[in-house]
Amino acid sequence: MKFHNRECCFLCWGTSGCPLLIILFCGFANCHSIQRIKECDITCSQGVQCERKETDDLFSRFCRDAPEALHPNVLENMKITTVMKCSPASQCSLHLNVIGTVIYDVHIRGVEICSMTLSSQRTQCVTIRFTKIKRKKFLMHKIQVQANTFEVGVSEHVYVTMKTFPDFCGIQLKEHYHVEDCSNRDVGRHVWSCLTGKLDHVVNKENKIITVRVSNILEDYDYNVRLCKKHFVCHDIGAHAVIRKENATKSVTLPYSDILPCLCIEGWSAIPDARRTRLCPFKNGAGNFNDPVNSIQPESHLCA
Repeated sequence: MKFHNRECCFLCWGTSGCPLLIILFCGFANCHSIQRIKECDITCSQGVQCERKETDDLFSRFCRDAPEALHPNVLENMKITTVMKCSPASQCSLHLNVIGTVIYDVHIRGVEICSMTLSSQRTQCVTIRFTKIKRKKFLMHKIQVQANTFEVGVSEHVYVTMKTFPDFCGIQLKEHYHVEDCSNRDVGRHVWSCLTGKLDHVVNKENKIITVRVSNILEDYDYNVRLCKKHFVCHDIGAHAVIRKENATKSVTLPYSDILPCLCIEGWSAIPDARRTRLCPFKNGAGNFNDPVNSIQPESHLCA
């Protein structure tokens, strides 16, 4: 089994051309673009007509012995990538795009491709059935099949299999695949579960309030903002407010008692398991207001 979706990202430093390449990160790919699709569908090589077949037959879950004449390597390869379907453009979902190659044999009527999310054990399957094919013409020829109907979540580990249809025992391809996370630029900007929001703030020292304005958030959801004190984690100090989705200004004011180096602003969309964004503007001793540095309380037991 192989782990796909790994590549290196490079950063060019220099004033002309690209005299210096520095490897910035080598691991799960974060630099590439995600292909957009308009619809989820299945396709086959030119000249081969195929259709999507839904199978609920219990007996189709069991494999059968392969004919002696059937070559064991009729499934030649399988390539997996992530694609993105956007509707509207600001809210996109991720799907697996699976491309496989079949060496056609008269015993094969199509292929079945399945994906299983390892964390939830959710399984999605599609059978691609060859409907009109000139058997003699395509005998032992390579047919490419493609399916992008498998919706997946950010950073999910997925197990993908491709089998013959009907399912002949021992003839299948299988791969592990890791879906891009929110650090990928396309995923981070367009998948709703990654949109954490951008925080801007203004401190009113006289009234001891911090006005927080948020942008780049999900428009159809409320948004939470709170003040917290960051040690190893950010501890709630009770200053919390909700920006309603109808709020045109997308701003809220939060009271504070002391400006501390550990005082942070945290925000997240009002959806389950939402990612949070955090701004700690006072950690270096000053915010964006006209206070001398020594007016900020030194880090002490108040930050513990």
